[in-house]
Amino acid sequence: MIQPAHFDELKTVYPEAQIVSEAGIDYVRIPNLVVSTGGQQINLTGLLCPTQHGGYVTRLFLSKPIQGRGNNWTTAFMCGAAWHVWSWNGVLPSLTLLQILSAHLKALR
Repeated sequence: MIQPAHFDELKTVYPEAQIVSEAGIDYVRIPNLVVSTGGQQINLTGLLCPTQHGGYVTRLFLSKPIQGRGNNWTTAFMCGAAWHVWSWNGVLPSLTLLQILSAHLKALR
């Protein structure tokens, strides 16, 4: 379950964020997520999973893969769309949503 205070904090930065659920898992869908990578900024939609998913402690799924960043990109189908995710682990679910998101984004710089 997503803590309301953590979600409220995230919404101060991403006001269009919304909680979506599928198969008993709560995700945060983040439209207009700006990813800074390789000296450029890319506008995508993110789907943040702040709990364990597929053997990873937390995950950040993106609407498009980022060429030249991240390792072992795969595609997952959930919440009515295809999402792209790279192999990146160790971002703890005990962090706030904003901290989890920031830690995943750092891996793509």
